[in-house]
Amino acid sequence: MVIPKVVDHWPRVISGLQRIGSAAPKPLLEHILSGMLNHVLDAELRRHKLDFLQQQWVRIEVPDLALVFSVTVIGSEHRARLRASMQPQHASVTMRGNSASLLLMMSGQVDPDTLFFRRKLLIKGDTELGLEVKNLLDTIELEGRLPAPIYRATQQTAALILAKPELR
Repeated sequence: MVIPKVVDHWPRVISGLQRIGSAAPKPLLEHILSGMLNHVLDAELRRHKLDFLQQQWVRIEVPDLALVFSVTVIGSEHRARLRASMQPQHASVTMRGNSASLLLMMSGQVDPDTLFFRRKLLIKGDTELGLEVKNLLDTIELEGRLPAPIYRATQQTAALILAKPELR
């Protein structure tokens, strides 16, 4: 099976993703990140649950992937969209976590509070804004938002990461 091999070679997978991310043009990465975030968080955008990010940037750091980007909400109340930027922005809050921890959180296998208290999810800056983002992330279920094969792969990978403490 492919997923156990991915987890068995996690450091090499991360290294490969890091190389791809550093070689890809920043505008392309911004477009991909913005598109993915808008797709996954479409329901929250339509219900105005992300309006608190209007004119505020959240910086996301994934050190093991050498990935740093910022996210904000742009547009009107009728058509709000998330915008990701690879360029330095004046962020109100910074959230930092390694790829394994973020995958565990995205999969719902570990909640953001657990990661936060284990110091696997760091929040600095505007704590209130950071907690709003963290609490929103805690309510999102990816099933039905991601294509079924990607959702299953995410769940399987997260379960295998949980079984290997050295990866967390």
